[in-house]
Amino acid sequence: MDRKGSVQTALVHLLEQGSLSLPVLLLTEYKRVGLTEPQVMLMIHIMLYQQKEHKAFPTASELSERMNMTKEQIVSLIEQLVRGGFLHIDDEVNEYGLRSERFSLTPLYQQLVSSYIAKEEEDTSTSEESYQFIFRLFEQEFGRALSPMECQMLARWLSEDGHREELIEAALREAVFCGKLNFRYIDRILFEWQRNQVRTAEDAVEYSRKFRQKGMLYQTNVQERASTRPNGFSFYNWVNQEQ
Repeated sequence: MDRKGSVQTALVHLLEQGSLSLPVLLLTEYKRVGLTEPQVMLMIHIMLYQQKEHKAFPTASELSERMNMTKEQIVSLIEQLVRGGFLHIDDEVNEYGLRSERFSLTPLYQQLVSSYIAKEEEDTSTSEESYQFIFRLFEQEFGRALSPMECQMLARWLSEDGHREELIEAALREAVFCGKLNFRYIDRILFEWQRNQVRTAEDAVEYSRKFRQKGMLYQTNVQERASTRPNGFSFYNWVNQEQ
């Protein structure tokens, strides 16, 4: 066999070895659970030995051969992982009564799953708090409880349309300022802002400023009142646009 054929055979052999199955949560959650990169890499090598080489308990020497670490450093990492509740060393007895040891990664998986669930609960809690805040704000400005249809529209702005809470609040402030306190008008403002890439309250300020530079008409009383607002937030005259 020529050299080219030998190289091809070697490459085919490497591909036949397959790939290593890694849990995605290991890569997305290891920082949250307090693992370091060297610890994660050690875990990956242990997975490789167990999955591809069927060696349940690779030695520190074997692991050191594949990592830029001494045997002493490997042992130290293993001790850290055991103490941290990420790794466990199980004793096994086979059918012949021979005892052996194996690395158990179950504690690692349990911590990764717990971290993921906790993060999801945090995100849900934050989302619910945002809903409650914006609902209370609208009820305060409207001076009454919102109707079921208004509640649905407000929920749609947040969950389906993807409007940021601060932008919904800014649109509400603008509707109040222009004396057009109704959901249809606020929905029009949000639509126009989204169409023109207005993403934050600061973007809205800049958007209004550009309209003024282009000579767009504002109601006189709106200009005067905007200049007296403590935060200097001025609004584009959406009343004229609605007509």
